[in-house]
Amino acid sequence: MKLLCTLSLNKRNQVWETGFHCIMAEQCKDEGNKCIKEGKHTEAIFHYTEAIRHEPNSAILYSNRALAFLKIDQLYLAMEDAQKAIKLEPSWPKGFYRKGEIEFKAGHYNKALLSYKQALTLDPADDGIIAAISKTNKEIAKDKKDAVRKPLVYTCLGFAVGIFIVAADQFIAVKPSIPHSILQVLLVLSCGGVGFMISKVHRYLVVSQRESLLEEPIDLLKEMDNTSKSNDSTSSSVPLDKSKPIKRKTQKGKA
Repeated sequence: MKLLCTLSLNKRNQVWETGFHCIMAEQCKDEGNKCIKEGKHTEAIFHYTEAIRHEPNSAILYSNRALAFLKIDQLYLAMEDAQKAIKLEPSWPKGFYRKGEIEFKAGHYNKALLSYKQALTLDPADDGIIAAISKTNKEIAKDKKDAVRKPLVYTCLGFAVGIFIVAADQFIAVKPSIPHSILQVLLVLSCGGVGFMISKVHRYLVVSQRESLLEEPIDLLKEMDNTSKSNDSTSSSVPLDKSKPIKRKTQKGKA
């Protein structure tokens, strides 16, 4: 009888504890949602984090915190939460939609389109997902157009600069420094080539910057701690050689 009472009491405690965590998680989630509406995104992150502490298996909480991270441009952390939400609820379209939002913000338009399409597969009637797919397709087309158009624009600008230099040398300078037409043509072509290379470098930097937005940031405190430990271990690994006695030179004084 005593054992049954103990089991019953433990069961009641578990039920009470579960109910307490559910209530606290809901309250923290409501506070986080309120902060999102008021534009207090950093504060919302704290509320959602507290809610996740009480309810660690809630895909909604991770999705909401991902949105808060997205609002303050912490894309790596936002992506981690979105992927966690998808892992917890693979059949929930909002998780894939949130992932697509983050990828779109990072400029990964093709990946964003795939995420949105996965969300649409799970919820074909969602107008928000359909609108997001349409918007992403427009950005993909615009990005492809820029990738083709900008090299032409930069090259033409390079040609224009070269022609201006040649014209100034011929008509403004007292004594032209580029008298031969072949050299003039080569100068114009060189300026066009420089413009083309600038466009390619610019494109490379844009793509690299987009890729870096979803990479894990460097933990400077951890790196400093590792460096400090490495220095300590190096200094402690050098033993003092006590085996050899210290010889002192003595001089005999003259009597």
